[in-house]
Amino acid sequence: MTETKEKTILIDLGNVRIKEYDSLNVQIERLEEVYNPISKETSNKWRFKGYSNTILNALKLIVNKELFLDKKAANGLKNYLKQIEEIHNKIMIALEGEK
Repeated sequence: MTETKEKTILIDLGNVRIKEYDSLNVQIERLEEVYNPISKETSNKWRFKGYSNTILNALKLIVNKELFLDKKAANGLKNYLKQIEEIHNKIMIALEGEK
């Protein structure tokens, strides 16, 4: 029987995280609400969003695709800019922790 090794979380930004995938790539995941039509329940699960060859490129992808953005809370420019500032602060803290 094969055992699956849990991959290391490299950077956790709250609702978005970067995980180790293999020796060449990292994996980007986002925590999202998922509805199960069979059980008729909604739960939060980590959903795959893409691969990147480096952590820096993964961070760029997260910012460019706005994966950090809570669309329910971003009603208006002021809230949108606040979320951008928060994610940039989280990224800077995560990068400082890596040094």
